[in-house]
Amino acid sequence: MEHASLQHVSGALHQPACCTMLWMAAGGHVIRVDMATNELSVGLDRTLSFLSDVRHINNHADLTTAVKRATATFGVEKILAGFIPKTGTLPSEQLRHVLLSDWPEDWATIYFQKGLLFQDPTIRRILRTQPTFAWSELTNEPDFGKNERLVMASAADFSLRNGCTVPLLSLDGRHVGFSFAGSHIDDSPEAKGVMTLIASFAFGRAVELRNNELRAKVRLTARERDTLSWIAAGKTDWEIGVIFGVSDKAVAKHVHNIRMKLGAVNRAHAVAEAFRLRLIS
Repeated sequence: MEHASLQHVSGALHQPACCTMLWMAAGGHVIRVDMATNELSVGLDRTLSFLSDVRHINNHADLTTAVKRATATFGVEKILAGFIPKTGTLPSEQLRHVLLSDWPEDWATIYFQKGLLFQDPTIRRILRTQPTFAWSELTNEPDFGKNERLVMASAADFSLRNGCTVPLLSLDGRHVGFSFAGSHIDDSPEAKGVMTLIASFAFGRAVELRNNELRAKVRLTARERDTLSWIAAGKTDWEIGVIFGVSDKAVAKHVHNIRMKLGAVNRAHAVAEAFRLRLIS
């Protein structure tokens, strides 16, 4: 039996698939789908079509549409996916962590402006890196209190009453949440498994598309690229200055410009961002 596997840039999940049988080991759910006997008929064709086409989708809007089409059988009407920001992150910065979304605009405004993200019980469960869960399970949590109940009730006012969330983890250790919502969501183990599989592939592609956009915006000079490469090789400003035949102050200026362009807090962060955006290799 031949297996084809894909490890996305997001590092979300490693999912094996084969031509006649699909095994989904995702978020604690292991599902055997025998295509010959059609044991899992709902959405299987759409799922396989999505997995085949996802690498060819070139913008976030089309990716969002494709995800919803692939999960429509499970009652999915809206999706939201992004990295989980640190506690205390400003609303404008929180929005930058979102990669895919067609949440109601009014709800998104309330959610981020009022800091509801930090009271959202789905976020708490994502941070525990638990298996894919239905929102209906949250009310059974021991720490589900007044604030959490208010968040869920407010979301319901915007037709976000039922849903499933897939917790994922990126290669650099960041927590990711991928939520599916609708009036009536199928939260069976089989549906959760398929949604987890689709979420991992979709988020991986979303990260690639975001990195492509950022890379196109970053304009490093040839000297700045060379400086980054030498920093990555462990050279100090003085050593790089000797290599270039300039003062270490001139190198420090290049480093400062690089950090500003990449939004990096220090040299190590700048190198990490450069590798992530494939500006250096």
